[in-house]
Amino acid sequence: MRRIVATLTLIGEPFPDVDAPAHAAAVRDLTRAVAETAPRGCGTRLLIARDRTAPEFDSAIAQVESLPMRAGALPRLWRTGATARPLDGEFVHASTPLVPLRSRREDDGSQTSVLVPHALAWQAPELMGATLARQYRAFVRRAVRLADVLLAADHATATVLQEQYGADLAVQVLPLAPPSEYLPADDHAALRAALGLPPRYLLTTATTGEHGRLEVLFDTLLADLQLLPLVVLTTESAREALLSQVPLQLRERVQLVAPEDLRGTGAVIAGAELLLMPQAVIGTGYEVLGALAAGIPVVHLGCPAVAELILDAGVQVSSQEELDRTITRLTGDPAEVECLRVLAQDRAKSFSWLSTAWQLWELHANL
Repeated sequence: MRRIVATLTLIGEPFPDVDAPAHAAAVRDLTRAVAETAPRGCGTRLLIARDRTAPEFDSAIAQVESLPMRAGALPRLWRTGATARPLDGEFVHASTPLVPLRSRREDDGSQTSVLVPHALAWQAPELMGATLARQYRAFVRRAVRLADVLLAADHATATVLQEQYGADLAVQVLPLAPPSEYLPADDHAALRAALGLPPRYLLTTATTGEHGRLEVLFDTLLADLQLLPLVVLTTESAREALLSQVPLQLRERVQLVAPEDLRGTGAVIAGAELLLMPQAVIGTGYEVLGALAAGIPVVHLGCPAVAELILDAGVQVSSQEELDRTITRLTGDPAEVECLRVLAQDRAKSFSWLSTAWQLWELHANL
């Protein structure tokens, strides 16, 4: 059996924001990729809470270890430096700011990289909720102070961090990839049928309000009564409140969908004609990455993170009128959409967990 002399430990419990399920799935994918790309003599370990089901990995050098605490207790327990002592001397990577950290000597052999996946806590804290946003900022503030390497999922997030903590803050960008549950699969058509989705539809992850701008899409539908129906990806807890904000004239043309699991979300994404992103800011962007992997073009209103992710695999607009014209044009022009689909699939090749894993190993090798 291969002798392991160095282990990269991945924190498998994410910060408990709306992206938490996708983060948890993504770190499992990353663990597999880290094992596949591990240098000789190296392995990986995934730390999960005791109340989580341990994933199975094919690789003998990918191990799973349960923490002696439940997932719900971690945000409170990991605020203190004492809880980081068991990780002294280890190589650790956290895909969200939820990670135990403490001040250590420079020569104790410890290496900790912490990724900040999005900047909602500063740009639109109301989308997270005041308490979660405050906790997120506190964990990031500690990572800025104590982590060996601070990472961001995109340059847009890195820029916000430098605006908050100083232009001289060293932030490296570590691109992510869609969770495997978001990738096209043979059972997606059956999952969409079970959700009652129409054969053709427009899709959005937007919410209402100043930053979510879902109202912009309502206006688009009201301006063109012949447009495809709109499916809104939401959560079960948010669905009722969101339904009350859908105009009465659109109740039959707007469908709010809260899939039970990530595979359902992947199916909804893969069946869309277009992914519409009117938001001013977004979370981690896993849904955008999933859309690219499925060849779904993206139309957005200039959100920097979305623009960075898609490049030319979609269309950026700057006004309500341009948005209306663009959606109407694309839904009536299969040739242009097919061209954008090809560009989306080509762009998706830039995001893979193997590439992320290679960069992560290189990053820790250079510390």
